[in-house]
Amino acid sequence: MHCTISHMSRIKNIFVNTASNLKSTMFRFPVVLIYLIFLYIVMFNVIERDYINDEFLERLVFTGMFGTLTAVYVQFVLERFVKLSKCKLVFNLGTIILSAAYYFLMTDNHMSQSMVVHFLVISFALTSAYLYVPSSGDKADFSKIALSHFKAAVTAILYGIVMFLGFTAIFGAIDILLYNFDSRIYTHIANIIYTFFTPVYYLSLLPEFNSDEENDIRKKEIAYSYPRVLDILVSYILIPLISIFSVVLIIYFIKIIITGIWPVGQVGPMVLAYSGAGWFIYILCAGLENRFSVFFRKVFPPVLIPLAAMQLASSYIRIEAYGITESRYYVVLFGVFSVLCALVLLFRKSKNSNIIVLLAAIFALLSIIPPVDAFTVSKHSQELRLEEILIRNEMLSEGKIVPKKEVSNNDKFEITSISNYMERMGYLKEVEWFPKEYASDSEYYISFKRVYGFEPYYDRFEPVPVETPRYVYASLDESRDIDISGFDKFIRVNIGGGSEYSESGSFLLENSRYVIKQKSDVAGDVTVSIFDEDNSHIIDISLKELVDRLFKSASESKNLMSPEDLTASGQNEKIHVKIIVNNIGADKDGDRINVSGSMFVFISLK
Repeated sequence: MHCTISHMSRIKNIFVNTASNLKSTMFRFPVVLIYLIFLYIVMFNVIERDYINDEFLERLVFTGMFGTLTAVYVQFVLERFVKLSKCKLVFNLGTIILSAAYYFLMTDNHMSQSMVVHFLVISFALTSAYLYVPSSGDKADFSKIALSHFKAAVTAILYGIVMFLGFTAIFGAIDILLYNFDSRIYTHIANIIYTFFTPVYYLSLLPEFNSDEENDIRKKEIAYSYPRVLDILVSYILIPLISIFSVVLIIYFIKIIITGIWPVGQVGPMVLAYSGAGWFIYILCAGLENRFSVFFRKVFPPVLIPLAAMQLASSYIRIEAYGITESRYYVVLFGVFSVLCALVLLFRKSKNSNIIVLLAAIFALLSIIPPVDAFTVSKHSQELRLEEILIRNEMLSEGKIVPKKEVSNNDKFEITSISNYMERMGYLKEVEWFPKEYASDSEYYISFKRVYGFEPYYDRFEPVPVETPRYVYASLDESRDIDISGFDKFIRVNIGGGSEYSESGSFLLENSRYVIKQKSDVAGDVTVSIFDEDNSHIIDISLKELVDRLFKSASESKNLMSPEDLTASGQNEKIHVKIIVNNIGADKDGDRINVSGSMFVFISLK
């Protein structure tokens, strides 16, 4: 009985403390709460309209999220620099003015990739900034601040998930047993939990990092405590794993130096992910003093420098070949950021890791400020590439595009690829020599041939390989008509069989049952056979000739082939069979060919 009372008392204390934290959060972050309520109302309307595209509401959602992050940043600035709290009203009004400016300057009447990227970058910069502010001037240990944010975020998200699942189960039971709800009720539940409750609860778990009041000191002690589970995860799982991965990359780096063959595409994203994970772990383990964590903090920065340099070299090769796009811009920017962070941590006297998020915020802001922003640089790079290809093909004269039909396949592919990218990003409207009447979404694709002289081309030219091809794949162009005249039945079956006959399908014709069987010989050549209901053999159709034809023309595109090119047939005095392959893959394994795919079998009796 005593244990039950004690347990109930503990639960009561948890609820009382949670309510107290939430109440103090409302007074601490009033502007943030206003923005969260605003976001909730906007999302409520979005849900009620069944997510019908509404440019005004989309812009309000982006603006609301921007305002929320800005308000959090402003509050941390006011707490860090106490003298500024006298101007609290001015700063909060400034947040609202900045949000209005964001709405008019950074959002568009239609959802665009640039708007989304700008929002993500600005959000990342604001998040990095408010993480950094309490530790600026080394007034606080950034590793502890980062830990408290991480714990608060994970806890809030976990609670949000549990609440959502719980309420979903409750309302689901009511919906099934008692009263039918509108299906949107579940989206509304998610809205109130993830738009309002989760962010508020996250903020309620954060102490006032620069306060010396007794309650805040007690709250900081709880927030700064390192959970044993997280200690084990970081020190004995994450650090060893990323250390092993580091060894693999170092060996590959040495191989590059020895062979002189630089990577092109695959290494950049791999090193990028490695760097991001490495910096995250570096920050998380900054407050740990076990030997694994200390060793990692000493070794990671100098190890990262040559690996990031390898990533930059790989990106440079790709940019030389294909120009700069937003993704390549950010890959390069992150590589430079990683090298700079590593150098600063190596030579900086203070070992406070807050320099990482400070540089992250600075780099993020630089990437959206013209003329060095990702979009301006990418537009200029791709415009020059397209212009160079057009001039080389004598398709640009006196500032106007000259349509031309006779262009190499490779240049057709490049023109199509670059032009489509620039239209998708909205850059074509700003290109002087591109006809403005065809730059809009509705006119561009239907007028492509009129502008360039050829249809959009998506098959990059590949020279015919000298060696014998080892694999071919072909598929049927299903938009083509298939002549079925003279046939009484058709059935679709898969291609393939073992050394013995195996049944692939059956059909009824003139009250008799027939069976389709397949087998492969030692070379892998597939034979399709028809048997009657007495298991008497009627006819064989070999797919060998069809497969051989595909290998002979292996360099040609086979994405969509005509029915005539994928047909095998046979007939005798009893039956007429035509096979049209729907898709087929043939792989040479030594002297044997492995064939798979599917086919239509057309049958008529004589």
